[in-house]
Amino acid sequence: MSVRPSDARRGTSPWVPLLVVVAIGCAIMAPLNRQFLTASNGYVILASAGLLCVIGLAQVVVLSVGEFSLAIGGIGALSGVAMGYLLVERGAPLAVAVVVALAVGLAAGLVNGLLVAYSGVHGFVITLASGGAFTGLALGITETQPYNGLPEALTVFGTGRAGFVPYLAFATVALSLAAAAFFRWHRLGRLLLTVGGNREAAALSGLSPVRAVVAAHALSGLLAGAAGVMAAAQLHEANASVGAEWVITSFTVAIIGGTSLAGGVVSIGGLLFAGVILALIKDALVMLDVNPLWVTLTQGVLILAAVFLGRSSGWRAVRRPAAPRAVSLEGAAS
Repeated sequence: MSVRPSDARRGTSPWVPLLVVVAIGCAIMAPLNRQFLTASNGYVILASAGLLCVIGLAQVVVLSVGEFSLAIGGIGALSGVAMGYLLVERGAPLAVAVVVALAVGLAAGLVNGLLVAYSGVHGFVITLASGGAFTGLALGITETQPYNGLPEALTVFGTGRAGFVPYLAFATVALSLAAAAFFRWHRLGRLLLTVGGNREAAALSGLSPVRAVVAAHALSGLLAGAAGVMAAAQLHEANASVGAEWVITSFTVAIIGGTSLAGGVVSIGGLLFAGVILALIKDALVMLDVNPLWVTLTQGVLILAAVFLGRSSGWRAVRRPAAPRAVSLEGAAS
């Protein structure tokens, strides 16, 4: 399913070079370690990629409108802890606890959006402060001790699989399809991309940049909450420190995937392959017995490479001031 951009020059879809990178990485690793191409290792890579992609989606939504969020990790941690508290301390049904966790993420994102839109303070300051506050609240609730003994249905979702495909990956694909449909067909999704493409022109056209900013942060919080639930399911515990590295991860997946830092352009298909690439790198470093701390350096290098490639290639659409944007799983927004 692709969209033919009406105001963009033709170029390679963002996910095509990323697919090539995945193929090259697999070709390099296969002879180096016989376990690499096994079903169990495929499961490990896809399970890691599934969570990475949802974290990236939370950032993509905010980037689409020309903003960004440093609070994704804090929101995810608080949402997961809220779920753990209800399940372990209050004996709440799993469905209720998950809904509350998502509602916590949505509310936290909404608070960020309202503060950014109406306070006049830069979003960097707002989300940096709120992210720390959300993490601190999660730590206070747990008293630095994770909630263990989560329901089996939740842990099976986090670590179960069909063949070598994790159940969690199905949720990631569903969320990605929903995000692609949102940006392509929903009025609010197109508003976010239009405002991100040119905020002044959108305002002069009668569109509401304030509404777009608030909605973007709220949806980002909802997705961060979903990532918090998924992380707790994977770890079999609700831990307040789970989102410590999510900020750089969210930017890495989004930018490598083809989403523009300037707003107005997103690529959901590219994001999925970017998540697989990061998971592949982590898996390769473990198999080659390399210090995993090198992953952070690798992420920084990949971000720089993606930014420079995006500026010099035809991966992204040409921005035109008042043109609405659309998105598909296979290309950048137009």
